[in-house]
Amino acid sequence: MKKIILFILLVGFYLPIHSQSYQVDLQVASFSEMDFAPFIFSNDLSGAPRIFSISILPEQGNVKIRGELFWKQNPNSSYEWLLTFRTRVFPARSFFNTDLGTSIPLGRGQSDGDLIEENRKRNKPTGEYRLDIYLLDENDNQLATDTEYYEFSNPAQTLSLNSPLPGATENIGGVLAQWTELEGVQYYQVLANVRSENTQSLEEALTSGDPLINNVQVGLVTSIDLRTILTREWLPGQEIVVQVSALPVGGSNADIIRSNIVNFFLDDPSNPFKNQASNNFRQMLQTITDGLGSDLLNRLLSGDVLISEISWEDTGLPMTQEEIQALLDYLRQHPENLINIEQD
Repeated sequence: MKKIILFILLVGFYLPIHSQSYQVDLQVASFSEMDFAPFIFSNDLSGAPRIFSISILPEQGNVKIRGELFWKQNPNSSYEWLLTFRTRVFPARSFFNTDLGTSIPLGRGQSDGDLIEENRKRNKPTGEYRLDIYLLDENDNQLATDTEYYEFSNPAQTLSLNSPLPGATENIGGVLAQWTELEGVQYYQVLANVRSENTQSLEEALTSGDPLINNVQVGLVTSIDLRTILTREWLPGQEIVVQVSALPVGGSNADIIRSNIVNFFLDDPSNPFKNQASNNFRQMLQTITDGLGSDLLNRLLSGDVLISEISWEDTGLPMTQEEIQALLDYLRQHPENLINIEQD
């Protein structure tokens, strides 16, 4: 009879602890310049930033935590296992990742060294991470689980417009724009406009008036003939400014990644030399920062002055095309030799 009573007492003692329902709630903090991989499996996280918290209810009995981190590099890839961390037994309570390895002892973990190194090389988190948390009892039986996702719009990436080159003269019949490819992009879009005054910054010219190309979406291509997506016609001799933007997958306008702004000139098929020389002359004047020649440049841009009207002061004879080109080439290489500019 005593044995039966003892058995009943043991069952009564055992059941309330292991039959109660546990809940685990994983919360990931909002961050943009950190990554799980460099420190989550380390055994000393006291100096790490708070990245996630784990709430356990009820805070009764002894438990363990196992965490599995997966990484999806881009929308076209699948999740890859990055690392596993485990705690030793601890009294059930809520904690932050900074408690791991300090007040909550860590057990042995595993990780994919190559993927960890790839994360470190990128300096900032990219793609999407999935963190699976498992609440276990002392015998590794699963009590509860929770999962959180965190997606990054690849802030480490920069978008570069590689063609056309700044200040280049391009064929009015077709201008090829080329830019770098980014991962995790929903689409690229193009914005272009005319720069009518040299006093305008490239940014001002890009956003002023009626755009030549008004944020036209071009999909996931990394090059396009700007001529094919014009909103309105461009003209010979015009200076054009262009920029490419990328919208990350799942992002909003606030997440758009913008390229550098490039300026270029359209040729004049009726007089290729005049156009090329004019553009060289413009670039030379634009390098002068003390205001010298700004009025002349404005008159040149407005068409009030023609490059073909340059003449020799001593003879009054017009300079030949070859002489003008040689002079411009020399002054571009030696701008310090340009002392003064006068107009009749």
